[in-house]
Amino acid sequence: MKHRALFVGLTTIDIQYFIDDIPVANTKIKTGNPDILVGGPATNAAVAFAYLNKTATLASPCGLNAFSTFIDQDLNSVGVDHFDLAYGQEFETILATVLTSKNGDRTIVTHNPTEVKSTILPQKLIDLVEPQILLIDGFYPEFSLECVRICKEQGIPVVADCGSWKPQFSDLLNYVDIAICSADFMPPKCETSEDLFNYMTDKNISSVAISNGESEIEFLSKEKKGRVTVPKVEVKDTLGAGDFLHGAFCYYFLEITDFESAIQKAAALASFTCGFKGTRKWLNFDHNA
Repeated sequence: MKHRALFVGLTTIDIQYFIDDIPVANTKIKTGNPDILVGGPATNAAVAFAYLNKTATLASPCGLNAFSTFIDQDLNSVGVDHFDLAYGQEFETILATVLTSKNGDRTIVTHNPTEVKSTILPQKLIDLVEPQILLIDGFYPEFSLECVRICKEQGIPVVADCGSWKPQFSDLLNYVDIAICSADFMPPKCETSEDLFNYMTDKNISSVAISNGESEIEFLSKEKKGRVTVPKVEVKDTLGAGDFLHGAFCYYFLEITDFESAIQKAAALASFTCGFKGTRKWLNFDHNA
């Protein structure tokens, strides 16, 4: 272990089917057995960080349900230490059904979580983990907001995974240092990447990146504005790639403390993961080989 990172947000159970093409309405298709995997934005980011760092810390609610043991075993197997925010409570697992076509495109059906009454206070969590960096994915806003406030006060860099706009980002982004956004992330009255950069600048966010699949990543930092090329791979599956980008970024940012270089290295790892089906098989390979 080189670094300490804390990831706060969503853990899901992803039921992923691999099919030739996304089906049209009112059709029934049969395929092979699905992959049943632990996922979620903050969770996948923690997995990528642990891949590079040997360990990472995740705080998310999982609670008591039919998947509890499965989640524990999966996270342990990939080096992720887990603080269960719903420990000892009955908690409904967030399920996602994923259809992945042969060209790597995917369609996801899922549902939003309900707010959780955490069994650990944010201050206690941060005192125990002593993170050098915090990533939030926007879920569980009440708990996340307290975490980002504490880290901001303590000078701990806060990274926001901005996958899609959620109303709670209006408050959360006031405490964020780095925002990594998807091209779909558009706050109110924003329509272009330039609008988004201006919005983030008004929030005093020092560095912003906008990813868009295999297209170049646009970024704006205190030092410069530019683009990072995303390495080309034979795409088999894009599930989790954006999350892995965020987790890898956190690692490389702690390693080299340069925003552009960290984004570039993280993009290389995220592309590497797209060459494998599912969100776990790539963990068995060296991405530098």
